[in-house]
Amino acid sequence: MKKQVLLLFAALVFSQAAFAYNFSAVAPSGQTLYFSYDNYAYDDYGVENAVEVVSPFTFSDGWIEGDLIIPDSVEYDGTSYCVFGIYNDAFSNCDELTSVTIPSSVHIIGNSAFSDCDLLTSVTIPSSVTIIGDYAFASCDELTSVTIPNSVFSIGEGAFRWCRNLTSVTIPNSVTTINENTFDGCSGLRSVTIGKNVNRIWDGAFSDCDLLTSVTIPSSVTIIGDYAFASCDELTSVTIPNSVFSIGEGAFRWCRNLTSVTIPNSVTTINENTFDGCSGLRSVTIGKNVNRIWDGAFYGCSGMTSITFLSQMPPQHIGNGPYYADGLNGIPRNIPVYIPCGRLAYYVASMSDFSNFVETLFGFSAASDDTSMGTVQVLTAPSCTDHNAVLNAVPADGYRFDHWSTGSTDNPYTLAVTTDTTIIAYFVSGGTQGIGEVEENDIHIGVFDGRICVEGITNEEVRVYDITGRMVQNYSLPSGVYIVKVGTLPAQKVIVMR
Repeated sequence: MKKQVLLLFAALVFSQAAFAYNFSAVAPSGQTLYFSYDNYAYDDYGVENAVEVVSPFTFSDGWIEGDLIIPDSVEYDGTSYCVFGIYNDAFSNCDELTSVTIPSSVHIIGNSAFSDCDLLTSVTIPSSVTIIGDYAFASCDELTSVTIPNSVFSIGEGAFRWCRNLTSVTIPNSVTTINENTFDGCSGLRSVTIGKNVNRIWDGAFSDCDLLTSVTIPSSVTIIGDYAFASCDELTSVTIPNSVFSIGEGAFRWCRNLTSVTIPNSVTTINENTFDGCSGLRSVTIGKNVNRIWDGAFYGCSGMTSITFLSQMPPQHIGNGPYYADGLNGIPRNIPVYIPCGRLAYYVASMSDFSNFVETLFGFSAASDDTSMGTVQVLTAPSCTDHNAVLNAVPADGYRFDHWSTGSTDNPYTLAVTTDTTIIAYFVSGGTQGIGEVEENDIHIGVFDGRICVEGITNEEVRVYDITGRMVQNYSLPSGVYIVKVGTLPAQKVIVMR
């Protein structure tokens, strides 16, 4: 019945159409295709004698079925024509089309060219294609993978909307904009790679991508549109770069498994409902230049355990309307609110509903390079009265601490925090031990965690040399003989074994 209705509709459209096909030809895969002269191919691309594939529904009694191979050229009336494009709706609703091979002569895939092809599982897009039109592959339920070549600079609105079995996609560096609803409803999408030249992710681009777990937004992006990632239920982490200055309304709404987020310093406004319904959100860091938090921005974020403001002054405007009361409504009022030193009075006056303000010195974090190899304990956090942080690196079984990102091998490690700081602990596999450990003048020299350790000293300088007399860095030492010089004391020999 569906096909009968569509055929009747197509016949009516054809009877009133202002154009008709120019000729037909049989594809290498056996199906009859219909072609119309493309009068713009030469003006836009310098291609002569060009044609485009047009809809078979209008000109035939059958649907295109099975595996389709579109030819790169066709002969008609003694002339060879280049198959330059696939016209709008050309294969729309071919619900028994299973695969398509597009030739390298094609530059443009038109609007809805393959939409609602229910059984289409694979498509090969050649590196000649520059434009993928609006809804070109929308509602292709069985499409599991697609490769978008670097030649493509424009992917239309809703191009892959509701492709529910599409599992991964890479947006090439040639693309600058991800348009509205491009991957909306791709509920099977698990991974996305966004090219380094994309500068705009428009409204609903990835909304309802239920299985998407993480997104890295490149530093080229300046705008994240309304509801861009809304209802991505499994999204646990997202990195928003400092290039982003606008995050749209509801951009991460109902991302229930998102656990933490940092609003970069480039953003000035957190719009309405941006994180509404993010019930798994635990911590938020709000950049230095955010001065407006609109209604419902964090509504329903009842699992929040901390919020950090980096600005010296609280936002000038928090909410504006009766429905959600304010932009921070929904966040528990007794959680720690971390603010810069000396700004307590300003924040209390602006955010009097919160009861637990904690003044902090700078942005500070410490982490392991690989949590499977070891973790980091913050024994003492820097504060407004004491700038020192004390850290302890704890290796997992089968691993050992190697060094900090500052180059220090001290563990525990005391670090003076004088600016925004992130420090990383590095671990390596295996372990080391020493032979001929030295005990002299109440000083013990031995080997631990890949470095030579000296106990019983205060401010004496420790220098380590290899057997050739060359000074070496005292961490991750390979097996060998080393000379240890402690202050003015006689040199001692230590053997490191792995």
